[in-house]
Amino acid sequence: MQQSCEEIKHIFLMCKTIDRQVTHNFEKRTGISFTRYEMLHILLNRGKLPQTELQQSLKIDQAAITRHLKILEDKSFVLRERNKQNNREVIVEITDEGRKVLEDCDGNRKQFFDDLFIDFSEEEKRQLQTLVTKLLDNSNKQFI
Repeated sequence: MQQSCEEIKHIFLMCKTIDRQVTHNFEKRTGISFTRYEMLHILLNRGKLPQTELQQSLKIDQAAITRHLKILEDKSFVLRERNKQNNREVIVEITDEGRKVLEDCDGNRKQFFDDLFIDFSEEEKRQLQTLVTKLLDNSNKQFI
């Protein structure tokens, strides 16, 4: 059975709504935005990184990475400094305060995702992951 364009558009609108609600509720529950949480998590696991590498890992634009890092820096969660060998490059690292914030919100994060998927079986979670991965793969293809 073929779905109409309107039905497919509705699916994408639902995905967009889910994204907004999950992002909003994650921040309410943990006290930090999902993007900033991911930034801190990447820095914790990979150590000091050039800002451009962090930006590429998150697949966000230059303005967004700068805005998020400014907020994290103002809260003393990250340090940014110019690379002494290449003055154009900015190196970012997580601080002890940033590590503490991650530890504090990890329990809330786990509970948040447990609550989000409470009515899902393990098989349904795997199916959802498979379907979303297919959609992402298709969206990454170059259509001519």
